[in-house]
Amino acid sequence: MPQPTCRSRFARHFSWLLALLLLIPPTGTEAADKPKPLMLGFFPIISTIALFKRFAPLIGYLERELGREVVMVTARDFPTFVQRTADRRYDIVVTAPHFALLAADSGRYRVVASLRKDLVGYIVVREDSPLHRIADLAGKRIATPPRPAIITQSGMDYLQQRLSRPPLFIAYQSHNAAYQSVLGGDADAAVVSVNAVNKALKKGLPLRRIGSTPPLPNMAVLVASDLPPDLGQRLQQILVEMDRKPAGQSVLRAIGFPGFRAADNADYEPTRPYLVLIRFPKTRTDSP
Repeated sequence: MPQPTCRSRFARHFSWLLALLLLIPPTGTEAADKPKPLMLGFFPIISTIALFKRFAPLIGYLERELGREVVMVTARDFPTFVQRTADRRYDIVVTAPHFALLAADSGRYRVVASLRKDLVGYIVVREDSPLHRIADLAGKRIATPPRPAIITQSGMDYLQQRLSRPPLFIAYQSHNAAYQSVLGGDADAAVVSVNAVNKALKKGLPLRRIGSTPPLPNMAVLVASDLPPDLGQRLQQILVEMDRKPAGQSVLRAIGFPGFRAADNADYEPTRPYLVLIRFPKTRTDSP
């Protein structure tokens, strides 16, 4: 029987060594080279479950286009979200216009994109209401979304400047709850988002619009200032070009967004008057 040669023994041992190396998970430099997931903070416009379900297509699209893992996170309420933004918990932030200016002022984030359409609130009453003009709301009960919401702040400012007698503003937990209070007779009118009104009307709910708030810059996308500049530039390009690509158009339809435009911090200066109305703590030491 022929004896194995030195060369064949070396080949067999080398094959075993190669197989063993393939089974060992990457460590050291290989593991360190893999970038960390990007934490995308999305402000809590709706319930957490509904938020994650609605915007999952956007997160998947960003992952594919950026070539990096993107993890979406949120907070239980506006103050908590604003505080976590201030603490630099997020790499990317999608937030309300006045919260965007707050984040930009901190120097920890910079605005890269905005929704194409301006932000406008509708002032609605019941379809059979005797109220037909803004002037008719003097001294009436006006339902609003939560007090820190910019639609609330803009609506209150707009009405207080135009009514002969101050109305009674009643804050509710959501835009839907605000207009439902009108339908239920607990309020005479409501200031709510355009999207909420349009969805209600599609359902056949008996609402009627009698006015709207002045236009403001819409939701903003910001990137942390300590990340490489090219990441922000790439993200801006991806968002702006979404409505030019079939895959991007499909995502925009799924999440109900009109598309994005390039933006910077200066675009959000019109929201500055509303910052003084936000009474959120600047520091906090409790756990997440």
